[in-house]
Amino acid sequence: MRKNEKINIANFVSSRGISRFGDILFDFANSTFLSSINSKSLFLIGIYQAAENLIGILFNLLGGVIADRFKRKKILLSTNIISGIGCIILSFITVEKWLIYGIVLTNIILAVLSSFSSPSYKSFTKEIVEKNNISKLNSYLEVVSTTVKVVVPLISVFLYDKLGIHGVLLLDGITFLFSGILILFIKPELTERMDNNKISIKDIFVDLVMGFKYLLEYKVVFNLIILSALINFFLAAYNLLLPYSGLMFPKISSGLYGTILTAEATGGLLGAILSSLTNKSLNPSKMTLYLGLSGLSLLTTPILYFIFQSRIIILGPAIFSLFLAIFNIQFFSYVQQNVEVNFLGRIFGIIYTVAVLFMPIGTIIFTIALKPTFQFNFTIIGASILLLSGVFYNLFKKYSIRK
Repeated sequence: MRKNEKINIANFVSSRGISRFGDILFDFANSTFLSSINSKSLFLIGIYQAAENLIGILFNLLGGVIADRFKRKKILLSTNIISGIGCIILSFITVEKWLIYGIVLTNIILAVLSSFSSPSYKSFTKEIVEKNNISKLNSYLEVVSTTVKVVVPLISVFLYDKLGIHGVLLLDGITFLFSGILILFIKPELTERMDNNKISIKDIFVDLVMGFKYLLEYKVVFNLIILSALINFFLAAYNLLLPYSGLMFPKISSGLYGTILTAEATGGLLGAILSSLTNKSLNPSKMTLYLGLSGLSLLTTPILYFIFQSRIIILGPAIFSLFLAIFNIQFFSYVQQNVEVNFLGRIFGIIYTVAVLFMPIGTIIFTIALKPTFQFNFTIIGASILLLSGVFYNLFKKYSIRK
């Protein structure tokens, strides 16, 4: 790996880690503040959270078009700076009523900016390292992201207690600005594409149609996205049921939910580390095997419960998370390596839109279909993922035979 690539990776991973730190801290502080106001706080938090999913559905596709039309480095720099300035301005609002409105409005603005920056982040990867180093970069990103996800909630409690809502918002603004500065020092390996000076509604529509046509013609990537969407559908059931772990496995002492979350995060971290050792060649069929192993691990969790009736059952979610992390890293790496650079933004815009659509649908359906006291919920979800992996394994095998 060349020196410039190493510098790019260090700046990009650091920027993404700091940005994730800011995101988690922002959500924690605002949710804590809104929940402490009055009896209407649940309604405010509902609006706060629902706005993100709705905006994702509306703007992810547009964000993909923008990522393919303009310099991705400039998009990332701009969105971080605007996010930082927004949080800093918000930190100086002292009237509670206006601060509430400001938090909800700023969250909407940040969600819109995220819809533009997310496809650019994923697409920019191909520009800053050589093709064969993309998987390694994604592994580093996942390690940092998982570490931040585990550590920051603990730090957030301390920071909110010491700094209060205004201090945390000011710190948030600084983290976004610092994240943008790190992006400024990245030197793309590929020749930077020229910005399009003008873009019309017609251009956006035409670009989207071209993006969908490209995806439909690229059968392997198209089917990987379908597989990922279906997995998200069942992951919605898993995330929905996880807080009810104590009801599903009542013979285990209290605190099981927190223990599983810790085991899950540890598994995801190990998966990210192991991915860098197992991604020498990215093969869709091989990816489905990792996915199958994740489903198999989750499937066995209730079986472990009936055999041991102890916290050893956390091995199921831990190994599930490990193999799922490997699949996710290799899925994104495969798309980044194989999709043409000029279409990457739109493809990731489609991926994010599909993910946002399928998880709420899954949540609604499984809220009705599953009972939190049923001990074989994880078996149903794991078996479904295992079945999907088998179907798509055979499908990708057929594609490789045709080649």
